[in-house]
Amino acid sequence: MKKYNQFEIFRFIGAFSVLCFHTARHTVFFSKLPHLLQNGPFWVFFFFLLSGFLLTYVYSNKEFNMLHFYKTRFFKFYPVYFLSLILLLKIRFNILYHVFLIQSWIFKRPMNYNSSAWYLSTLVFLLLLFPLFLYFSKNKYFSWFVVCINLYTYYFYNYMLKFSFNNESIHELINYNPLMYIGTFTLGMLTYNIIKNFKSKKLYSLFILLYIGFLFIFVQYQKFKFYNSSVVALSFVPLIVLLFLDEGFFSKFLGNKFFVYLGSLSYSIYILHVPLYIIFKKFNNEITIDLQFLIYFILVFIISNLTKYFIENKYYGYLNKKYLK
Repeated sequence: MKKYNQFEIFRFIGAFSVLCFHTARHTVFFSKLPHLLQNGPFWVFFFFLLSGFLLTYVYSNKEFNMLHFYKTRFFKFYPVYFLSLILLLKIRFNILYHVFLIQSWIFKRPMNYNSSAWYLSTLVFLLLLFPLFLYFSKNKYFSWFVVCINLYTYYFYNYMLKFSFNNESIHELINYNPLMYIGTFTLGMLTYNIIKNFKSKKLYSLFILLYIGFLFIFVQYQKFKFYNSSVVALSFVPLIVLLFLDEGFFSKFLGNKFFVYLGSLSYSIYILHVPLYIIFKKFNNEITIDLQFLIYFILVFIISNLTKYFIENKYYGYLNKKYLK
């Protein structure tokens, strides 16, 4: 099966944007970033969309073993996540929600402990449903389901938004609850089903460059404050489609070893940056100057390399050999 390495650098950009959003907002460096890179929440929708797209690409044309799928996902994501909980060194009863990765399913829980891990909790919910979605995706009504769920999410979000400013539960419902991201995830699945028989062409490289430029300019001048998942997901669909279909110079450039290496660190960077920032603040207070941010990012980068090598590669390989054969 062909590997699409051109997506990897965008995983890194997304993880880096989330890290900056959470830790660097008071620095000069952050103020100089394009608006698209300042807004980490944008990229979380990209992650959900890309997950639905690539999982469908991998599993739609081969026999699907549900137990093997769940084990593979668990071995891949959970060890580094568990390390992130250990780093926080806070043992309370409600840590159980986080240990079982259900914190985003329950009100007043998603931002406790490792706040950025609400994404992983929501992804777990979507992965649990993926076998059902995969089976349903072969049905002619799947496209109508995806359109309807995205329209409903759009209107529900905008209706509830006006009540969310003074109501924490509503804010959590529309921003962190897994039900709000079913549309984004299944849109990724539908996108693959629509384009899977399209022919790849070299000329798509030009369109990718033009669309990336458009995306930066559009977001820069729109100055979005709120992150309606349906709208943001739609803005990333052309990028994913063009990257998938392109066989030209730009995708080859994006697929170089260094960019693939950076992309391979994205999960560890995303999951560990909040616990490491909490530890960092105990010694340096909140990050307000560029030098502090540089030191902090180097720390995250080094530790992410270690977790990638020893946990995501070595320990994952051990678990695969022991439990998946």
